[in-house]
Amino acid sequence: MNTELKDTELKIFRKVLMDHSFNKDGYEYYFLSIEPDEKGWSFDIVVNVVLPVKGQSYATPVFSGHIHDILSNIWKYVGSSFSYSEKILVDGKEPIKGGVFISHEKQREVLFAMRREVKEVTLKTAIGPLTFDVYWRPMGEFYELNDVYIDFNFDIEISHFLLDSHYAVPNLKIADDVAGAILNVMYDTDYLRDKINNVIYDVMGNEIDIMGIDDLYYQARFFIIKIDGFEVDNKWGNHYDLEDGMFT
Repeated sequence: MNTELKDTELKIFRKVLMDHSFNKDGYEYYFLSIEPDEKGWSFDIVVNVVLPVKGQSYATPVFSGHIHDILSNIWKYVGSSFSYSEKILVDGKEPIKGGVFISHEKQREVLFAMRREVKEVTLKTAIGPLTFDVYWRPMGEFYELNDVYIDFNFDIEISHFLLDSHYAVPNLKIADDVAGAILNVMYDTDYLRDKINNVIYDVMGNEIDIMGIDDLYYQARFFIIKIDGFEVDNKWGNHYDLEDGMFT
């Protein structure tokens, strides 16, 4: 691509992108500047994203996906594409560190929905079906962007156990092992993991809809901190399923 053609394309891109705003899923995108990088091989782009509701939750990977969609449409119009790096502003300010912001209202909605929708769990284990109550608590860092996942982090308390439909008491002498084994089975139970994650999708979808974004997902991460009121170490256990002697 020669310099003259670059200049011509740059004028077209600036005209099309900077003279208009673009609405995607309620977000308004304003291209503030488009400049060739130092080597002239790509463009540095600054985009301001105006939220539908001030102070609402957002995730910058969603904005990146929308920006790419907008640019793809322009590339078809111009007849060529270009490499770019982006700088995103949110309502004219630097985005929150980490790229994801969940409002206090949405955090409460997620927590209360989890407590409402997943308050009892039944697992298929090596020693029989195990049913117990679950109480969800937010961890100190309740949410974070972790690679392609928006994680919600919970501590859970489990209690009131039924094993093969009979009241069962966990062996508190090995409480850490019991909790670790239960945790492993919970994570390995697909329908349970889907049910838990779907709670987050249902609550967050009207503010951060990630269904149309590639490689971005919600997931819950949870760790057991109490078993029948007894505090346990919430690290992963060495036992991958329940064993005889873990309940009486």
